[in-house]
Amino acid sequence: MTDPAGLGRGRLNRWMPVLWQAPESPPEVEPFEITESMTPRRFLVKVLFAAQRYTLPGAVFATVAQVSMATMPVVVGVTIDRAITTSNRNQLLLWLGVLALVGIGRVYGARIAWQLMANAIQRVQHRLRATLSSASLHPINRSAKQPEGVLVSVMTNDVTGLAKNGLVVFPVAEVIAILYIAVALFVVSWPLGLATLIGAPVVVWIMGRLSGRFANTNREYQGQLATTVARAADLVTGYRVIKGVRAEPAAIDRYTSASRETLDGAIKTTNVLGRFLAGSGSISGLFVVAVAVFAGWMALHGDITVGELIAAVGLAQALLPQMNFITFNAVPALAGAYSSAQRVLAVLEESRVGRMASTTGVGAQSLPEVGIVIGEQSVLVTSGEIVGVESDDRTAGRIVAALVAPGVDGSVQVTVDGTPAEDLDLAHLRSRVVVSPHHAMIFSGTVAEGLALSGGPAERHSAALHAAACDDFIDIENADDEVGEMGNRLSGGQRQRVALARALASEAPVLVLHDPTTAVDSVTEFVIAERLRELRADRATLLITASPGLLAVCDRVVDFTDSELSV
Repeated sequence: MTDPAGLGRGRLNRWMPVLWQAPESPPEVEPFEITESMTPRRFLVKVLFAAQRYTLPGAVFATVAQVSMATMPVVVGVTIDRAITTSNRNQLLLWLGVLALVGIGRVYGARIAWQLMANAIQRVQHRLRATLSSASLHPINRSAKQPEGVLVSVMTNDVTGLAKNGLVVFPVAEVIAILYIAVALFVVSWPLGLATLIGAPVVVWIMGRLSGRFANTNREYQGQLATTVARAADLVTGYRVIKGVRAEPAAIDRYTSASRETLDGAIKTTNVLGRFLAGSGSISGLFVVAVAVFAGWMALHGDITVGELIAAVGLAQALLPQMNFITFNAVPALAGAYSSAQRVLAVLEESRVGRMASTTGVGAQSLPEVGIVIGEQSVLVTSGEIVGVESDDRTAGRIVAALVAPGVDGSVQVTVDGTPAEDLDLAHLRSRVVVSPHHAMIFSGTVAEGLALSGGPAERHSAALHAAACDDFIDIENADDEVGEMGNRLSGGQRQRVALARALASEAPVLVLHDPTTAVDSVTEFVIAERLRELRADRATLLITASPGLLAVCDRVVDFTDSELSV
């Protein structure tokens, strides 16, 4: 029989319960709020502490693991002094039991800490990608646009480099373990403890100073990598054009040049990292050797016992992994995370994601009135009515563009409750006015998953599918039909109806539909027109279309065919 959990387990453990499995769907997250005063350092701290529910308990369990590891040589030393040298069997059994408990604490403390840290990293990465997706899809600063390849690099390499939430877990445990070792050495001999308390912070500070050059080099390399990814994306996107003008050699040369620069940057970064690890590792190793030699010298002079010598040497050896972790993992990871924070923050600042919503104009609960003005012609859409706009293709496209990005095209003025749309916060505006363009994107997955992207309540999905006349090819009660990549399992008319259903499911106070039925037959178009009026009875709808069937159900029709834009 197979493993019910699908984890490839064997006969003996396939029926055991599996805990802490990933949920079936990603958790809903709030994007990171980016203020004008946000710096890369503050943003890095914000990200590192964004999953305290997991990182703080993880730090506790990691501390248990590290302290348990440092305690082992102490227990061994005590066992030698109190049991072996005195031939006391009871003491031997007692301290062997203590040693077993310490070993259990080390193993399970580390295991639980790693699980919590992995959970925190995945959740923070998901939140960062959601924030970057909002920045890309709904920019507030519409004049700036990141190249697609750069955005892909940021959402993969830099998000992975930034979400180093283990820096809140293990470095904290390492520092506490170093302090614990110093206190334990104080118990053995105060000179050993004093030397550790003074020397360890100095060594860590020196290692931090050595990491500066690596941070700068790594930041330059990440920039080169993003540029190369952007050029590769451009090359793939425009391959047909490049091939059409026979510019393949020039395009290949440009990409090869960028790729070689990135390779040189990677080699340089690796060399700098190697020199940093070699230098900092030598410093920390010499310090630990010095502590162990000092303990041996004290044992030779009778200042400490044999058991205390073993404990001191063991503590010195336990000190080395703690400092090496900070040297080889924490410091380089922190330097890389800071570089990634700069790049992610630069993308977010381009669009001002997370800016507080403006309270000017649109009320939180009121149904807004949307006005469109082109020269001397205008139309005002109010609650409870369907208004049709008949125009040529050029004017229709300009109107839709002005509704999507207010203020970019000065020839079309859009107002909401009398306030120019460009003066309003774009995120808040889009929660009130939803625009469904003529060429709507259909995402892969099921129909239900696509409708969920509308943000409307799930109980409205069936009504939206019914209004869009999807009954003949979709089970509207379940909507678990797969649409394929970019909707390739659907015909052109079916894709258009699914896109219309997604728009109708949003429950937008004002819904703008641009030619929503050009790919359907006249009978289906008539059905959609009748059902559209029923579904949108209590809200405002703007239909930009030349279809007589749709214009027939409108309360008013405004003709923009002779507008200034059509001249």
